[in-house]
Amino acid sequence: MAKKYDLTIWELLDYLHQFDDCEFTEPFTGFSEEEITAVEQKYHITFPPFYKEYMMYCGKHPINDIYDHINKPNEIMTNYEFLEEDIEEYAEELQDMTTEEIAEACAEHDIYRLCQLPRDQWHTVTEEYVLTWYENQGCWNAGYLRRDLEQGVPNPPMYVTINDDFITFEKAADDTASFLKTIFFMASYEVDGGYDIHERDKIIEILKYADIDSSMTEKNGVNTCLDTDTNMLYLCWVDQEKNFLQLMVINEPDEDDEDDADDA
Repeated sequence: MAKKYDLTIWELLDYLHQFDDCEFTEPFTGFSEEEITAVEQKYHITFPPFYKEYMMYCGKHPINDIYDHINKPNEIMTNYEFLEEDIEEYAEELQDMTTEEIAEACAEHDIYRLCQLPRDQWHTVTEEYVLTWYENQGCWNAGYLRRDLEQGVPNPPMYVTINDDFITFEKAADDTASFLKTIFFMASYEVDGGYDIHERDKIIEILKYADIDSSMTEKNGVNTCLDTDTNMLYLCWVDQEKNFLQLMVINEPDEDDEDDADDA
């Protein structure tokens, strides 16, 4: 059986485009270069070339709004802007606190520390990030470190909020393409004939049966393999630090289809 590993974002898009589920078959449409440039000018940044290419090619496609959502250019904000919307409320709380209570509040949540600092000193508590994606229930927001974009880093990592705030971030992916593969992984839940497995032994068994290299379970990120004979796609999401392993299999024929093929 022929196998194709490490599919590019464009190959994954083309693969998913064959399915009617969640309007995957809609034409690929994107935002204009002028819309993206307007954001760059607003924040004095330069987005990665890959991000701009993706946004202009398919930024408006439904795949970007299934489980997780892309920020349209006119919706892009920084975490500092989000924090500014709420910080006055927290600052008012501090006015009624004793010195000891303020110290306790600051130790419990960094938002109270920000209240006592001018904006140009917020970086001592949290960096500024340009947010380009968000989880459908608002559990996380993801984007780029603004400093990377100001310096024009061509392929910077992406970061995601944790602790349900706009202060604490951790690296989500080494680059934009790697991050998008996790987005596609989640979108794949909507494809009929797909299923996911979490048990390591079961995953190894499935890959071995399909004659797929087990190294897919070792490299961090979403690793891909397309069986070009069966048109089945395997996506393996790995996070070694968190001991996380999940396999998504797409387009497996159901038993009735297999029986029909055998009868033919």
